[in-house]
Amino acid sequence: MRRTGSIFAILCAVALLGACSGSKAFSKKGEKLDAAGMYAEAADMYLQAAQRNAKNVDAKIGLKKTGQMLLNDKLSAFFKYVAMGDQRGEAVAAYLDAKAYAERVGRAGVVIEIPDHYKADFEKVKGEHLIDLYSEGQALFDKEDFAAAEKVFGRIAKLEPGYKDASSLQDVAYLEPLYRTGRSELESGNYRKAYAAFTKVMDKNSAYKDTNTLRQETLTKGQFNVAVLPFTSSDKQSALASKVKAHAMTALIEVKDPFLKVVDRENLERILEEQRLSLSGVVDEQTAVRAGNLMGAQAVLMGDVVSYQELPGQLRRSTKEGYESYRVEQLNKETGEKYYVTRYKPVTYNEYYQENKVLLSLNFRLVSLETGEVLLSKVVEKQAQDHAYYASYDGNKEALLPKWNGNVDLRDNARREMRSLLNASRSLKPVTTLLSEVLLTTSSSMAGAIQQEISTKLP
Repeated sequence: MRRTGSIFAILCAVALLGACSGSKAFSKKGEKLDAAGMYAEAADMYLQAAQRNAKNVDAKIGLKKTGQMLLNDKLSAFFKYVAMGDQRGEAVAAYLDAKAYAERVGRAGVVIEIPDHYKADFEKVKGEHLIDLYSEGQALFDKEDFAAAEKVFGRIAKLEPGYKDASSLQDVAYLEPLYRTGRSELESGNYRKAYAAFTKVMDKNSAYKDTNTLRQETLTKGQFNVAVLPFTSSDKQSALASKVKAHAMTALIEVKDPFLKVVDRENLERILEEQRLSLSGVVDEQTAVRAGNLMGAQAVLMGDVVSYQELPGQLRRSTKEGYESYRVEQLNKETGEKYYVTRYKPVTYNEYYQENKVLLSLNFRLVSLETGEVLLSKVVEKQAQDHAYYASYDGNKEALLPKWNGNVDLRDNARREMRSLLNASRSLKPVTTLLSEVLLTTSSSMAGAIQQEISTKLP
């Protein structure tokens, strides 16, 4: 512990020495530049030296002198712009540059002064400049050049937070074009674009004009209702078909599309019962159109379970040859000292493998209720599987090694693989769990394809 502390102290000392050495080098460069009359460049060297080592007195003395000279140059530029009378923006920028430089030098531990009369002049010219900017922003508003107006009012807010209503006007300059875009897209029937524009407005100001009402109108006019009809299947798979339908409905409900709405499930089942449309009857497009229209939908989702297989695997065991290491005590006849050697004895161990798998194939169709056209038709084939692969050994597991080319395998990766097999999980997912997984992936695939199709129909 003491040795570690000593090493750390040495490293810190080396780092400090490097910083001090670098600081001195910059300070020397500053002295040469200062002697040559290049005080601006010298000030930069002195500043870097002081930043590297706050105890470098020579650097601070040099920075005090040359930094003040450079600051005076910046203030002279400010005064020149003020004297010109019509360069108020440039004057403000020059003063802020001088102030920022003085603050940067101050952070290095050196104080350079801005005379009070410069501060008074700045406040006066800043006030005049703010009036100019405000007038410019209002003129741009009158011309409805909102992008340029937003930038101008943004400059005002940065220069003088709280100046008149500049901040509010900056917001309006941002919001009004979006609001108008939303209204235009709504009138053109581009509901998705209108919704996006209105949402941006509400993210900034939820109470801006009648944006909330218009966005709701956009959703109402652009809403696309989909009814999910029962999927058909063989008699043996009727329960599975019901699960497919339920998962499809859930996946569609969870799609993050504000315009997509799934017809209420209870309402759907009630109408199907009233119209006496049996599961086997709702299979063709004509019947689907009839059922969907009764439910107030724009389209219906229907489909068939083509095939389903459950493949629960049998546990397979195979006996493997390996070696168990052990130590043998030996005696050195010359010295009389004891030592150990590692020996390997042939052993057998067991490896086990089991795999469960389910496969689902179905086709689905999205049918338009306006035209009876099949908008989308796809076959979805999904599978889910899980396996268990492990080893067991009745002897010393830590000493077990595999056999390779008739000999003990001493390679590091062989040891790791053996330990991994011995410690591997012996459980695997049942087919019921795999079915749930494959239903989720299948329904997600259907919902994604349907959402993409609706996006093309609803700009």
